[in-house]
Amino acid sequence: VHWLPLYCKKGRPSWQLQVICAHEDIERLQTIIFLETTTNGIRRQVMERVCLPRRFERVTTPWGEVSVKVATLPDGSERAAPEYEDCARLAREHGVPLQRVMQAAQAAALRFE
Repeated sequence: VHWLPLYCKKGRPSWQLQVICAHEDIERLQTIIFLETTTNGIRRQVMERVCLPRRFERVTTPWGEVSVKVATLPDGSERAAPEYEDCARLAREHGVPLQRVMQAAQAAALRFE
């Protein structure tokens, strides 16, 4: 769920609520939106999602362990995304820049193969 600021007719400021959900949750979420907002209508559209194969790993950095999500790209190469909260915690605890911890975790994940 997220919302976007926008302008409606006559230049009135407003918000656009966007909800992504599973098909089985549509009716329940529509009911919540109608009950909890002032809207009189909802636009719906069906979307498809394509996901890369991925796995989760724990890697060791000089400051401690970090969870990393590793995705396999269509050409077989991999991309690693360290978990922000793990990296932020280690950066605070050890007084090092967040980016340094994230880069170390990413490098460790891509060597982990």
